[in-house]
This record gives sequence, C-alpha cells and structure tokens, in this order.
Amino acid sequence: MERRTALFVDFDNIFSALYGCDPEAAEAFVLQPQRWLDWVGRRASQMAGPDASCRLLVRRCYLNPNGSIQLRSGERVFFGSFRSNLVRVGLQVLDCPPLTRGGKTSADIVMVMDMLDALQHATHFDEFAILSSDADFTPVLQRLRAYDRRTLVVSIGNAASAYRAAADEVIGPEEFIRDALGLGIHEAERRDVPSDLNGTAPGQQVPSLFLANQGDEPDPALDPAVIREAILAHVANELAEAPAPLHLPGLGKRLHERLGAQVRATGFGGAGSLARLLAAAGDPRIELIPGSGGGWVRDPTRHPPYATYGAGDGHAS
Repeated sequence: MERRTALFVDFDNIFSALYGCDPEAAEAFVLQPQRWLDWVGRRASQMAGPDASCRLLVRRCYLNPNGSIQLRSGERVFFGSFRSNLVRVGLQVLDCPPLTRGGKTSADIVMVMDMLDALQHATHFDEFAILSSDADFTPVLQRLRAYDRRTLVVSIGNAASAYRAAADEVIGPEEFIRDALGLGIHEAERRDVPSDLNGTAPGQQVPSLFLANQGDEPDPALDPAVIREAILAHVANELAEAPAPLHLPGLGKRLHERLGAQVRATGFGGAGSLARLLAAAGDPRIELIPGSGGGWVRDPTRHPPYATYGAGDGHAS
C-alpha cells in the first residue's frame, strides 16, 4: 500500500533548536539532509502500517535567508548559505525574509496556507509531516485530523501539550538526533557524508562548521541586525537631505564607501542586496521604486509620487 505524504519544514525553528541543544546535530541537519529526508519517509510508512510505503510528494522548506546564528567561535553563519544543500536533495526552499525591522517573518502563516492548499489538492495526501516545535500549528493539525489525514510532528525542544495532542505522532529531539541524523553511531562514522553534498569524498571526515575557537571573541560590529540598522539610518539621513529621489546603484556605492567591509561581510545585513533590505524595511520614510538604471529610493513624505526617473543618469525630474 503506497501512501502519499507532504512534508513541511520550519527551518529556522528546527535548526536553531538543534544548535541550542547539540551543535553537531545542527551541523548534520544542514550537511546531510538526505539522511533525515529518508528517515521521514520511513517513519511515515511505519505510521501507516507494516505493509505501507511512503512517497514524499511535497517537500517544502521555509527559510529566512537573513536569519543567522553566531557560533561559539564568534563567526556568524547565515541560513541562506545552507540553501544549496537543501535544494540538492529535492527540497523546495521558500524564502521568508523579515517583514518588519524587528525581524518577524511570515513563515508560519505561509506554511499554514500551503498545508491547507495541500489538504484541498487533487492529489490526496494521506500524511502530513511537520518539522517544527511551534504550537501555532495546533489549529491546522486539528483541521487535518478532521479531514482524516494522519500527522507526524518532529519537535525539538519543549512542545506545548495541546500541540502534541493534536498530532497522531510526535518525535522528540532524542529520537530525531539519534535516528534521523545518525548521531547515535560511533563518533568516527558521524561525519561520513556523500560527496555530492559537501565536496568531500565518501568516507572522508567533514570539517566541522561549528567548532568553537576559544581564542576568538565575537565581533558585535558584524551582527547583521546592527548592520541593517546602520544602513537604514544612513539611507534615511540621505533621503532627509536629498531634494529628489536617490538613484539606488549610487546609494549602494556610497554605503560601501562608508561602511565598507561590514556591508560586504554581512551581505547588506543578511538581506543579500540593498534593494531587498529596503523592500523589507517597513520604514515609512523609505520607499523603493523599481525603474530603469537600477531603481530609485524616495521619502514619500518629501518627494513627489509621480516623478519621472531617468535611465540610470542618477537624476530624477
């Protein structure tokens, strides 16, 4: 009997929780996603019965590319850097960048909408697997149960009792780390990963991403949140003095000249580009206007809304 399964991964939630309880587990999660994907398929099959097999037809991973963790060595690693590993094993990675200056993303609501869409999909999904400890998903689990769909939840950390009760099966951190990530095996075998995931030969040890260097001190100046605030403050100050909208490429050049290595090292505070940072800023003084020559930035309270922007000459009329 073949069962159809849809998988939804709250990357930020799972990865951050894993790093908090076991940095090696967090490393295995991002370097060896095929291992835990296969495990999800096996667990879904076991949940359906001894004669069942499982097909992971939907594999969605919701990730904030601007999200990051600061390692014990002081180095900051951005979640977006793990995208290629996830994509290579067939996961559909959906960007959920911050929508506010406080860093709030839409990952939860997007996941819920996608689960409800899958519930009504022409393909009848028998099981839903959710990797998240967020109790906000309790109502959608109750909806899935009402539609007679089985649910498997992987929760790293403490999950609310109502969230656990709404799922058919809940996997805790011990079982996930041991069985899905393979960290219950001998230490010498832990880092043996396929060469197509990280560029090493089969059987070769993978150098740890998360080893602490006790001699290094964290550099607060490279905190992406700090860099984002500095960039936005600079943009707001320029706009307050500019008689007309600012040409985006010229603005970016001036930011590089002023903030230099900090902008490059953090990729515009983790946003990847100045345009993406400004689009998600949520600052009423800053409006990004697409256009020829790279686009423009204006202050809606000072600059006219219907200006004609030049084709890359750095002027607006």
